[in-house]
Amino acid sequence: MNKQFHHISYTLHEKSYEHKHNEEELSRYKNWFSNNTTDVWRHLRMLDFINPFINKYPDAKWLTIGDGRFGTASMYIKNNKGTSLCTDIDTSLLKIAKENNMIENYSYANAEALPFDDNSFDFSFCKESFHHFPRAYISIYEMLRVSKKAIMIVEPRDWLPSPILRRILQNIKNTIKNSLSIMVPHPDTGNYEPIGNYVFSISEREIQKIALGLNLPAVAFKVFHDIYIPGVEIEKGTQNSPLLKKIKRKIFINNLLYKIGLQGKNRITAIIFKESPTERLDTELRKRNFNVIYLPKNPYI
Repeated sequence: MNKQFHHISYTLHEKSYEHKHNEEELSRYKNWFSNNTTDVWRHLRMLDFINPFINKYPDAKWLTIGDGRFGTASMYIKNNKGTSLCTDIDTSLLKIAKENNMIENYSYANAEALPFDDNSFDFSFCKESFHHFPRAYISIYEMLRVSKKAIMIVEPRDWLPSPILRRILQNIKNTIKNSLSIMVPHPDTGNYEPIGNYVFSISEREIQKIALGLNLPAVAFKVFHDIYIPGVEIEKGTQNSPLLKKIKRKIFINNLLYKIGLQGKNRITAIIFKESPTERLDTELRKRNFNVIYLPKNPYI
C-alpha cells in the first residue's frame, strides 16, 4: 500500500477537481486582479516579490506549479509583462483561463515528475500547492532541475520549533496533562487533508539544507502572517471593508504575539537560487523584508 500511496493520492486529487464551474466563478476570476477584493489584497502580499525578478529578467521564462485555480500566479506574471507556462494535474480551469486570455498557456504536469527538460525555464514558482503533494520534497528537486536561475515557494510555515516562550508554556501544559493521565497528542495530529495526504509545511532550515546539499549559492526567506476569512472573495477591499479591517487587526495582533515570543509567523516565501542574485536584486529583496543568505561552498568538490 505505501508503495502505491502517491499514485492513489494524485488520482484522488485529480478527481477532487471534477466539478462544474459556473459563470459567477468564472467572472470573478476573469478580472481577478482588477476586482479589488479583500482576497486580492491578501494574494498581492504574497506575489509582489516577483516584480524585481521580472524587472531584472524581462525575457525570462516562468513555470508555475500547481496553479490550477484559473492560473492566478500565471495571471500575475502575465499582468506584469512576464512570460509563463501554467501547470497543474487538473487543467479544466486552465483551459477556461486560456480561452478567456487570462493566461498565456498551460500544460498538464505532475509536480513529482515534471515533463520538461533540464533548465527549460528560468524560474519555477509554486504558490500554496506544495502542502498538497504526497511526496512534496520531490517537487523541489524537480523545480530545481527544470530551472536555470531560481525557484520560489509560498507556503504555510512549519510551526515547529515554536518560539522559546511558547515551547516553555506548552511543556508546562503537557506536564500537567501527563500528571492527570490525559493523553498528549503528537504535534502533527490533525495535519492530514480529507483527501488523504499529509499537510507539508516548510521551514527556513529545511530549505537551506536542500540548497547546501546541492552546493547552491544562496537562499532567501520572508516570513509573514496571513489570515483567511470566508467571504473575502467577494468583498471589495476598500478602507471601510469589514473583513479587510478584521484581517489587518488579526495580523497586527499576531505580529505582537510574534514579537513577544508567543507565536511564530504562519506563512513563508522561500527562494532557492541556482545563480547568485545580483546586488540590485539583493537590495530589492531586502527592501521587501527578505533575509538573503549566501551559503558556504562545499570545500571537497
